[in-house]
Amino acid sequence: MPTLHFKVDAELLRELGERLVGKPHIALAELIKNSYDADATEVTIKFLPNDDLIEIYDKGHGMTYEEFQNFWMRIGTTHKMEKKISRNFGRTMSGSKGVGRLAVQFLANKLIIKTVPEDGGGEWLKAKINWEKAIELKEFLTEVEVKCNPKPSGSPFEKGTSIILKGLKHVWNSDAIRNLASEIWWLQPPFGSTASSLENPKDRFKIRFQSSRHDFEKEFVTQMNAIKSIWIARLVGKCRDGEVVLALEFPDGEKIIHNYNIMDFDHNNGKFNKTVNLNTCRFEIRIYNLRGKQKFGIKVADARNYFEKHGGIHVYDGGFRLPYYGMPESDWLRLEIDHSHRKNVSKLLPEDIPQVPRALHNLPTLGRVLGIVNVNTSDEPNLKNMITRDRLTKTIAYDDLVTTVRYAIDWYANEVTKKKNEEKKRETSTESTSKKFERVEEVLEYYEPEIPKEVYKEIYKEVHEATTKVKDDQEFVLGQMGMLAPLATAGISALSYQHELQKQFAFIENTINKIKAIKTTDSALQTNLNSLSKDLAVWLKRAKSTNLLFDYVADADNILMRDKRLRAKTVIEEIIHQTSFLARDTKIIYNQLDELLYLPKGSFAEWGAIFQNVFINAFTAMLDSSMRLLHISSRSHNKTEEILIQDTGYGINIKNAEKLFEPFERESKISPERKALGYGGTGLGLTIVRLVADNIGCRVRFVKPEKGFRTAFSIQWREDK
Repeated sequence: MPTLHFKVDAELLRELGERLVGKPHIALAELIKNSYDADATEVTIKFLPNDDLIEIYDKGHGMTYEEFQNFWMRIGTTHKMEKKISRNFGRTMSGSKGVGRLAVQFLANKLIIKTVPEDGGGEWLKAKINWEKAIELKEFLTEVEVKCNPKPSGSPFEKGTSIILKGLKHVWNSDAIRNLASEIWWLQPPFGSTASSLENPKDRFKIRFQSSRHDFEKEFVTQMNAIKSIWIARLVGKCRDGEVVLALEFPDGEKIIHNYNIMDFDHNNGKFNKTVNLNTCRFEIRIYNLRGKQKFGIKVADARNYFEKHGGIHVYDGGFRLPYYGMPESDWLRLEIDHSHRKNVSKLLPEDIPQVPRALHNLPTLGRVLGIVNVNTSDEPNLKNMITRDRLTKTIAYDDLVTTVRYAIDWYANEVTKKKNEEKKRETSTESTSKKFERVEEVLEYYEPEIPKEVYKEIYKEVHEATTKVKDDQEFVLGQMGMLAPLATAGISALSYQHELQKQFAFIENTINKIKAIKTTDSALQTNLNSLSKDLAVWLKRAKSTNLLFDYVADADNILMRDKRLRAKTVIEEIIHQTSFLARDTKIIYNQLDELLYLPKGSFAEWGAIFQNVFINAFTAMLDSSMRLLHISSRSHNKTEEILIQDTGYGINIKNAEKLFEPFERESKISPERKALGYGGTGLGLTIVRLVADNIGCRVRFVKPEKGFRTAFSIQWREDK
């Protein structure tokens, strides 16, 4: 039986490139990641679109002929997954599995590779391929030839790899260059690399970008440095002979200058004294907020990973970084310790600086700062390096250096807390109740580590339930207000029209008097004139009665005066008078109303709105009743006072009565003839009554009526005294 083998179509290479790489900036980024994985400390991107050429050159470990054959020429290699870290520096591998090979084919038609291995014994390698021509000539991918020429001498550079792409397949613009930088910015440390032998080469990776187009260079540099420009605060300090000038800057342009002296605590007299153990130092510390959407399209996850690797406050000695400072385990300023211990007050700030309560809660942790401190031990007689040359010895000058930088951060925490408190004061003036409850939850979560677990769970549950309830109540009230807004507007318009109505009433009265004064011998005409004057007089009386409904809100004092308690009988008698024309032949009895009963504090307008709506509802309910009786009484029980308003109308179902307080809910049973004449409300009267009563502090509801009545409305409140 014959044995068969799979064959791979050469076109698959093009399709894989399009599918796995997708976009030109991602493809080019993969090649730069390969340089990082090759332990390069520097990579240069030469972008020459006018010459139809891109070159990526790195100073990494290069490739031997065997490595080129086994790794580069093998698509989908797994060696990066197996190794996971780079050969020399132990960097975490960043490139994808063999995608670099697909990237070069995706980007350009022609490829030239020059690679010089660091341990190749003088040999180097040059390879060429014309992808377009190779794929056209060969049916299968395994038949595609790469011209490879091992060179025994005359290497083009000391070590590393150069990849030249010719015949570019894509049009590059500023957006694509910015996107390229977005893919690789995190490979480069935040501060410039140096040639210091003390510095860990693992953290040294410089990306240079050269282009014939100035706009490309500008876009690339801006995006690469974006992480250094999204700070929320920046501290810049300069120390000379124990005196420090400090500037605190915010992104909105605000800048605060503060001067201070390096102080040393004298245990003999218990005082701080100025000290001059440190001649000079300079520092810059940028503080970040790694939450929410970041500028320049930087992903929060990428930023956090970057700060985990590069964050902290680093010390440079004469331009060379001391590796110990800025390491995750190095907390030389005690920021993490004091932050975790919830320190409140700084021991470094002098008495003349008022310290804001809990200011040190705003100490920035090492995971959200980028800082550089520059010193020069060659000019500092009291500042020395350890034998290991990775850190400073703990001398009095070193203590002063720590004090200088930590003082600045403590002062920042105090200033930013003060700033936040002022902003909160401005916000709370317009802040909703639900937002205030949410802040309670935030404070509670902040102190969670200090509260016993079971106690915290119980408190949090109660606070969360209260917050939810307040939100629901607030949404309900806002909804009610939204529905009442048109009526409020109509009410304002009616009030402004009252003055004009008074003029019209006077005009009608004058017209009636003129008609009455007309005397004629024509008896039929005289009869008509007399009838007309009477009809006008009846209309005028009804119009004036209707206008009385607005009297209680026409006077500003009736609206604004809320600090006095009104006598219940006085208010009710006035509202009966105002609504009398709607009562018609309804008998109104209120002899069981306590003469000395006073209503809770509220304006006449508020109480008028309650009683007027309740009375009008009762009059409407009794339109088709054979007996019309409105009965108003009061009763007391313990410290609870109640006014009961009962009528002989069509009655309501007590079980469903609460629904009537919702907007546009009605239970009208008046005859169609009455409805045709315009009787019956909008269904908002009781909604208004409930809102106003809640504001005053009363409970309003329908209760079971006494014998002889069909409906009973209760207004109830509690007397505290």
